[in-house]
Amino acid sequence: MSILKTWRWPLILILLTAVGVAASVYRDKKSKTVADPQDVTSLERRISQLEQRFYSVEATLNRLDQQSRLSQSVPTPSTSGRDLEIRVLSSQLELLQRRLAEVECGLVKLDERTTTPALRDARKRTNTISTDPCRLNPEAPLRLSTRP
Repeated sequence: MSILKTWRWPLILILLTAVGVAASVYRDKKSKTVADPQDVTSLERRISQLEQRFYSVEATLNRLDQQSRLSQSVPTPSTSGRDLEIRVLSSQLELLQRRLAEVECGLVKLDERTTTPALRDARKRTNTISTDPCRLNPEAPLRLSTRP
């Protein structure tokens, strides 16, 4: 027991020193781990931004490469090919104009059908009979050309 009495204070001091050192080391580790994730997170974000930029540059280069290969492999249309395209477009435009005229005639017939009888009689009395073929016989069925 006398050994314990003589070593009691030094043992307490050693124990307190060990606890202090352990607390200090723990505090240092905790402060480093708090700072490190922020650095790691910012680095990860920066790396992902760089990866995205590389991917977009790579995609642009691939697209340009494909366009250059396509332009080299496809011959330019000759003037006869352009003339054919112009004729086709012209005929399609003509068909659309005819179709529009048919639709307009149908609208005029519908207008005549929905006109009040009083307005029709007034037109007859004032001799403002139209020479428009769509207004001459509004009760006739509307016949549209077939669609292309």
